[in-house]
Amino acid sequence: MNPEKTLGPGSRSENELPDQPPLPGRIRIRMSALGAIRCPNLAGREGVIIGIGHYRSTFRIMFDGFKSATSLHSTYIETIDEE
Repeated sequence: MNPEKTLGPGSRSENELPDQPPLPGRIRIRMSALGAIRCPNLAGREGVIIGIGHYRSTFRIMFDGFKSATSLHSTYIETIDEE
């Protein structure tokens, strides 16, 4: 089976990606105050940024204990300073 056909008509290869900022390397995050208000079920959660979302202002987050990633707006998260 041709891999190009399995990706579907709306898919892009890695060579066709638009200019994006480099992916952050496994940065630990927690929900911000605004994120806790807008998504109360995620309030107090911590996780790791695993990529950039579909839109420029979103990130893919893998929360601790979750099986799948969640896309969140950048204002809903804040970094955790690890010392």
